Amino acid sequence: MTSNRLPPSVIEGPSLTGPELAVLLHLLAAATSDVLDPGLHVPALVADVALLLDGSVLQRPTLEALDEDLGPSDSTTAPADPRVSRLALAALVCWLAADPQVHRHPGVVAAAGRAGGAAAWFVGVLAQVPRALAGLRPSAAWVGDAEGREELARAFLASGGLLPAGEDDELASDRWFAVSSVHQRHLVAALAQEQRQAEELARRLAEQRAKEAAAQYANY
Repeated sequence: MTSNRLPPSVIEGPSLTGPELAVLLHLLAAATSDVLDPGLHVPALVADVALLLDGSVLQRPTLEALDEDLGPSDSTTAPADPRVSRLALAALVCWLAADPQVHRHPGVVAAAGRAGGAAAWFVGVLAQVPRALAGLRPSAAWVGDAEGREELARAFLASGGLLPAGEDDELASDRWFAVSSVHQRHLVAALAQEQRQAEELARRLAEQRAKEAAAQYANY
């Protein structure tokens, strides 16, 4: 079952201060249409970004695993299908990580150092984000919807062991719950359950009152 908590960090130790959330939100809003193209070969994009970040050439087992998990999707697959969403999220992680405003940020550089290098950090984030978010929104909503952008941006930072600049752990957690698709679904389900319980209680009380009224009438 998907958790409503922030995705786990790929680094050990306390979270570091990352870029401002606004930077990531702007990047996601500016993502070009080809990033979400279902025919995009995401494993090749991942390999290119890893090479860009620190010159790492991903090893064959890693590439084969990526190809199995993130190969091109069937163009007939529904946009909300988890596989399509996973591909879109992976491509958007690449989009964010490749931007100098992100990978050159001191907090990201420090987090990458803890993870064993920029490429290792990136691949870790790439694994976490789709796992946490796939299938929760239509692919286009991760860039076209304000809450979708914020949910993805916060998941990206949390997975990378980072806090948005200006936030502490408590504030970041509170703001995550405000945009988390899973948390909102839990709230809706809880409210629906409370409503059902209230309706059942009202029904039982009405039945009890009817029985009492009938008993009083019978005694006349």
